[in-house]
Amino acid sequence: MGEDSDAAAITRSLDYPDAFGVLFDRYATTMHRYLLRRVGPDDADTLNGEVFRIAFERRADYDARRPNARPWLYGIATNLVADHRRRETRREHGTRRLAAEPARADDVAERVVDALTARQVSAPILEAIRGLPDGERDVITLRAFADLSYADIAEALAVPVGTVRSRLNRSRARLRELPAARDEQLTHADVFIKEKERLMADITGSHPGDVEHRSRMYPRLAYRDELAALEYLTRVFGFTERREARIGTGEGDDHMLAWLEFGAGLVMIGHSNTDVHLIHSPADLGATTCMINVEVDDVDAHYERAVAEGAEITMPLEDAWYGARRYEATDLGGHRWHFDERHDHIRARGGEVPEVTTVC
Repeated sequence: MGEDSDAAAITRSLDYPDAFGVLFDRYATTMHRYLLRRVGPDDADTLNGEVFRIAFERRADYDARRPNARPWLYGIATNLVADHRRRETRREHGTRRLAAEPARADDVAERVVDALTARQVSAPILEAIRGLPDGERDVITLRAFADLSYADIAEALAVPVGTVRSRLNRSRARLRELPAARDEQLTHADVFIKEKERLMADITGSHPGDVEHRSRMYPRLAYRDELAALEYLTRVFGFTERREARIGTGEGDDHMLAWLEFGAGLVMIGHSNTDVHLIHSPADLGATTCMINVEVDDVDAHYERAVAEGAEITMPLEDAWYGARRYEATDLGGHRWHFDERHDHIRARGGEVPEVTTVC
């Protein structure tokens, strides 16, 4: 069964508020990157949370005829950026008056491109951005970085499509096309967990205690085809992708990074990266270089699923000498996975284990 549209999730959240969390899962990372480029890292986290809180408060007004809520969220984010710039400008003007220091007209634009500067965008592009009026800067940013269509930009900014076209034409006279962000971002699978917990607590009225601890150490596995690997690992082994953390599309040169969870375990998968990180796929080397160990709740059922889904079993299900039932499988990239379940856990769920285990 496919995912519900954004509109369906928003409509469902009118009766079941926690359903709104789907929107956060799908777009938190996207909005955060956009805000990073507009206001820099210091304010992006705060504004990102505000985007989803405002969206939740206004969900009853959402036009359910629009299945994709991304332009709507970009519109909220852009308005927040504008409000933020006005507040910052007023504050700076007040500070300068006290210091008897004349205000510089390009200070606001400097803040808008803080994150772009950090990404070492060329000086001519930065200089052109500084000279753009607010409306043109909003349009070029949504077009170049958010990759929105003209119609989506018009929806996000609440202006006619003709206005979008004219603003783009004017800005392009001074600003060459900005490159799409294809480099790895400093985004990890657990970056947005605390903010989502906060959002869902506001939505449901409950206030849980500490957010579940998550490991900050996890392997990165390389594949020739990271999209195929993602499909395989979720289908065959039952891993769950933390969708909001995904980077890139996996199409052409826009390589994808994804984070997969299994219980408290976490693994990062991506394209073979031999030029920067010197990471090779085992399929390219012709040899497995590591084994990932995974403890499962029902190894018998997990094994049956893997076999049914066509996994390459490289060690059949057996009871090991150290008091666990195990099996091993090699995925389509050549990575070896070791799945096991302790005998005491098997007994606790009513399963049978031999009294004497074999020695490996």
